[in-house]
Amino acid sequence: MLRNLAVPATRALPNGVSLHHLPGEDKGVVRLDILFRGGYSVQRKSLQALFANRMLREGSEGFSGTEISRKLDYYGAWIDMYSSQECNHIILYVLAKHLPQLLPVVEDFVKRPLFPQDNLDVVRRNNKAHFLINSKKVEVVAQRYFEQALWGLSHPLGSVVQAEDYDAITRDDLLQYYSDVYSHRNCTLFLTGTHNSAVIDAVTNAFGRGEWGTAPQAMVDVPAPASLVGHRKIVMEDTLQSALKVGCFTLPSAHPDFFDLRILNVLLGGYFGSRLMSNIREENGYTYDIISEIDAYGRGNAFMVSSQAANEYVAPLLAELYKEIERLREEDIPAAEVELVRNYIMGELCREFEGVTAKTEVFVNAWLSGDGFDSVNRYIDAVKAVTPQRLQQVARKYLLRENMIEIVVGA
Repeated sequence: MLRNLAVPATRALPNGVSLHHLPGEDKGVVRLDILFRGGYSVQRKSLQALFANRMLREGSEGFSGTEISRKLDYYGAWIDMYSSQECNHIILYVLAKHLPQLLPVVEDFVKRPLFPQDNLDVVRRNNKAHFLINSKKVEVVAQRYFEQALWGLSHPLGSVVQAEDYDAITRDDLLQYYSDVYSHRNCTLFLTGTHNSAVIDAVTNAFGRGEWGTAPQAMVDVPAPASLVGHRKIVMEDTLQSALKVGCFTLPSAHPDFFDLRILNVLLGGYFGSRLMSNIREENGYTYDIISEIDAYGRGNAFMVSSQAANEYVAPLLAELYKEIERLREEDIPAAEVELVRNYIMGELCREFEGVTAKTEVFVNAWLSGDGFDSVNRYIDAVKAVTPQRLQQVARKYLLRENMIEIVVGA
């Protein structure tokens, strides 16, 4: 059984940037997360955050985009860059012994990007092509419209990206967004894996000394959602299967019932032996896969069930989904089933925390949600203590059909 896990130590660097670091032997690899508060919650135009963050590595004052790519390849580094609702993420994996040599390159494209027009044209064209391909996939379209319904049509986060948005993004848009978000005032660092004082000093010298960037501290103020509850069908002709998304906004991570709701979600549809899989796949054969999950949306969370089924099975699948939710609310939950779920969750947590760099995702998510790093240990305590009666109480309080959004995309 898992015991209390080590959490990152935190230090304030000379310029006020927070560095959260968790040392450990991970085959000599270090992971550096460079995070900027803002994300697409503060963008003034669709796709600004995505393109501004993605284009950082396409050229800077000291290095061309080609030189940056060659440096990353030379040192065997891997980098990921993406934006979420409240944050822009830059994630670097590299051998610890190479980090000091590579950091000047990363520092330069983070602090002094040029957003070259030629590179923007290529990135924009490639991203639009990828968007158009995905727009033919029912599961992708269902996710887009589920998020729109989750926030509401008039909400700034409820707009669905269109193909023409890719044509409309300009270099000036990226420069404007960069000046709004990127500076030491909005920067937070996570460092995990094999590192010592020399590595910490190198990171401090790159991002923790002196003021850089003109952006003020980002004020992320997301309006309350105005969810479109109920059924919505988006027709896509000539599709053999339909994609389904059913769910709603649910508890924030700090709520005292949240951990028990997470456990209940696993029992309902969070693993292969769940109730939804047993009923809808194994007994009725309506689908190959169905899953329920609780995903973070900024500082909130959403409960969501996802599946795909032949068009003629959509209605009976939905009926069985609500039947299983009602069973959780009205019928006693067997103690043996709760014990099985408990063991499954603990096993998954052991796997998730097997490598120190793998833990970073959990701690970054805790930071994004505003929850403390010790939330991981509090979740473990909740898993150990949960009872069938407690899970039924949570089901009755929070799994309410009248709160659910239903999105079906297909013929």
